[in-house]
Amino acid sequence: MDIGLTQELVVLERNRNSLLLDDGAGGVVPLPTNEAELAEPGELLRVFIFVDAQGKPLATTKQPLVERNQCASLKVVDITNAGAFLDWGLAKNLLLPFAEQRRPLEVGRHESVLVYLDKSGRLAASSRLDHHMPETGEDFQPWQSVSLLIFQRTDLGLKAVIDNRVLGLLYKDEIFQDVRVGDTHQGYIKRVRPDGRIDLTLQPQKKMLQPNLADAIIENLQANNGVCFLSDKSSPEAIQSVFQVSKKNFKQTLSTLYRERRITIHPDRIELVEPDTGNH
Repeated sequence: MDIGLTQELVVLERNRNSLLLDDGAGGVVPLPTNEAELAEPGELLRVFIFVDAQGKPLATTKQPLVERNQCASLKVVDITNAGAFLDWGLAKNLLLPFAEQRRPLEVGRHESVLVYLDKSGRLAASSRLDHHMPETGEDFQPWQSVSLLIFQRTDLGLKAVIDNRVLGLLYKDEIFQDVRVGDTHQGYIKRVRPDGRIDLTLQPQKKMLQPNLADAIIENLQANNGVCFLSDKSSPEAIQSVFQVSKKNFKQTLSTLYRERRITIHPDRIELVEPDTGNH
C-alpha cells in the first residue's frame, strides 16, 4: 500500500461504518461504507490512500486532483497558524506549510504545488518546486512532446514542470500566446543544454508547424471574405495576437503560400487567390 497514490486493494471485511481493506502488509485500512455500498469481501476496489490527523491511513474512492509526486495548480481555501490549506478534491484539504511557501498566499488564489510525503508520513504540498524537483534531465530528446505546468515567472521567462518530473525554462521571446502561471500546456523540448538544463517551447518544430500555420491562415482568410489585415510588414504583436506564432514563422509560411499561388501579399493585408475554375 502506498500513501498518496491510487491503487487496487482487496475488501477483507464489511462493518457497519467501514470496509476493511487489505493493506498488503498484514494490516487493514478503513474505507467509509457509504463510498462503496455494494462492495463485498473478496472484491477489488480502486482507492486513493491518505492519512488522517493522527497519521493513520484511510482509503477513499474519490479521486483527488493531484497525487503524490505530481504537480498541479490548486485553490487556497483557508490560511491558519499551520499554513495554507488547498482544495485538492477531497473532504480533507491539503496543507501547504509556511516553510514550503515560496510567496505569501491569499484565500481564493491558486498556487502551483508538488504533493509530497513529509517526514511524519503525512501528505503535504510545496510551492518551492525547485527544492524538491531536479532542474536537469538527460533522457529528453529535442522536439519531444511534453506536458507543462507553468509555475513561476522569472526575468528570463517562465519556469515549468515537465511531465511531473523535472523543471525547465520557457524563454519570454519563445512565447507567442497568452500564458499564465498555473496554466497547463502541451509543449516541446527545444534543447537539453550541456549542463542538463532544459529549454522549452510551446511551438512544434518548424516542419511540423508550417502546414498547421498554413491551414490556419487559409481558414482565417476563408472566414473573412478572403482578406486578412496582416502581412509580412505587420508587427510581431499583431501577428502573435491572431496566430500565436513568431513573425519569422509567419513570414516563412506566407512565402510558401505565395509560391503555391494560394495568396497575394500586400503591404497592409493578404488576400486569398480564388481557384482557377478553367472557364475562360
